[in-house]
Amino acid sequence: MGFTRRRLLVLVAAIPAVLVVERVHAVVGEVSARAIAGARPAGSGTSATRCARCGADDHAMLDASCPAAPRLDRR
Repeated sequence: MGFTRRRLLVLVAAIPAVLVVERVHAVVGEVSARAIAGARPAGSGTSATRCARCGADDHAMLDASCPAAPRLDRR
């Protein structure tokens, strides 16, 4: 099975199709990256400035004044 002129012409004819597919793939990647970034909410603080239990920014997670902190029921 040698390399024929017909195979060469098929390969040359396939080059534009490969380039179109590559460009479409790049455009879809860019559009999806922008859509994902637009759908994701922006950050509104760090773990040092927000409570991880309730999300408030006036206290930290280990603060006893957190309304979501576990409480012992003393009866």
